[in-house]
Amino acid sequence: MLSDDRRTELTPPRLAAGVGVLAAAIGLVVWITSDGGVSLPEADASSPRADVVEQVIVHDATVITRAPPLPSDAGPPRPPGEYGGVLGRDETVAAALQAQGATARHVHQIVTALRDVYDFRDARPGARFTLSLDPDTGVVRRFTFEHDPLQVFEVTPGGDGGLTGRRVDVPVEIVETEVGAEIKSSLYRAMKRAGESPALVALIVDVFAWDIDFFKDTRPGDRFRVVVEKINKDGHFVRYGRVLAAEYTGKVGTFRTFWFQAPGEADGHYFLEDGRSARKTFLATPLKFVRVSSRFDKARRHPVLGYTRAHNGVDYAAPTGTPVRAMADGKITFAGRKGPNGNLVRIDHGGGLQSAYAHLSRISRGMKPGVAVKQKQVIGAVGATGRATGPHLHFGVKQGGRWMDPQRLKMRRADPVAKKHRRAFEATVQRRLARLGALAVVAADAAEPEDDEEGAE
Repeated sequence: MLSDDRRTELTPPRLAAGVGVLAAAIGLVVWITSDGGVSLPEADASSPRADVVEQVIVHDATVITRAPPLPSDAGPPRPPGEYGGVLGRDETVAAALQAQGATARHVHQIVTALRDVYDFRDARPGARFTLSLDPDTGVVRRFTFEHDPLQVFEVTPGGDGGLTGRRVDVPVEIVETEVGAEIKSSLYRAMKRAGESPALVALIVDVFAWDIDFFKDTRPGDRFRVVVEKINKDGHFVRYGRVLAAEYTGKVGTFRTFWFQAPGEADGHYFLEDGRSARKTFLATPLKFVRVSSRFDKARRHPVLGYTRAHNGVDYAAPTGTPVRAMADGKITFAGRKGPNGNLVRIDHGGGLQSAYAHLSRISRGMKPGVAVKQKQVIGAVGATGRATGPHLHFGVKQGGRWMDPQRLKMRRADPVAKKHRRAFEATVQRRLARLGALAVVAADAAEPEDDEEGAE
């Protein structure tokens, strides 16, 4: 994974601007030698960092899983000029290439060629790469980087004698699949019992994010049915695509949502069976799986200070690193460290409404005043910075300059299906309703799998 630590140590103090830009772009520590050359130190494998987590993002849905240790060796010996390997934990692309004989010049050329299509700071453990050099001249003949099976990038010689970078079109097969199960203990375990990946749990939570809080609303005996896209590469499942239709039935009620892309439109949205938008002005919660540990209270006894003071928000207990999402569209007004709040993000949603997210372990890259964010966009991660007794998110909402209880927000739905597309929408819903109705549900009396950890939950 490419480090966010961008300190640059220089000896002597003269440094060409181009090398400085490269160091900042790929997280390198660079020394200038006495003869003006560039020296790259070995990666410090002992540097402290938090436990590595991998965020699998599928159509704006995120599942947190532990990233397994991965080797960084290139496997069997390669011919001269051929390099390749897999990024390990705490390993940068530059360090991985250098360990196999590539030079700082090669790294600079590759980063420059791909700078408009890929940011190497987004690389993570498990990413694969290959580098082919001319054995006589040392010129880059080809570089490939597989961020994941569906995101592959390539660098090859260009017509002007330089290098050209591009994203490779990966051929895939999209198959529609039906899944249904009854919940015995958790949505996660029900999904495993149905033979599907926990990543689908995150998608279901995402499409019902405006109506159901799956932490407090899920009960034994609840049932779900979904029609979902599966994306396959070379005949093997890679990840889920869109949920095309979903139904959740339980004590919380019955909810159905349908993906609909109107003819001629560039994108689609989720709608209810009657054509109203599934999307509301605000999310039910800024986290996917959460427990309310402290509610809005004007006279709460503070757990750290020990005296009574107003608690102008809701605290959600969650593990450090859990993604925090913007409750609605808006603009960042503050992102940084702020006293007892620790790492804090504030968003202005217009109409006198503002939201605040405190005690974050980190703030997402690019979050700064004036930046526009979308509803569900990840703005940071749960932590315990500032005055906090443990990892949690403090979520506050101001309306008209006064703090209010976020759980009492009045929400309205976005625009319904346009009248001119109503007939096409109704035909789509009827087809998918028939598929949901015919879908068999895996009963809860089946053997429940034993788990060491529950990943998404």
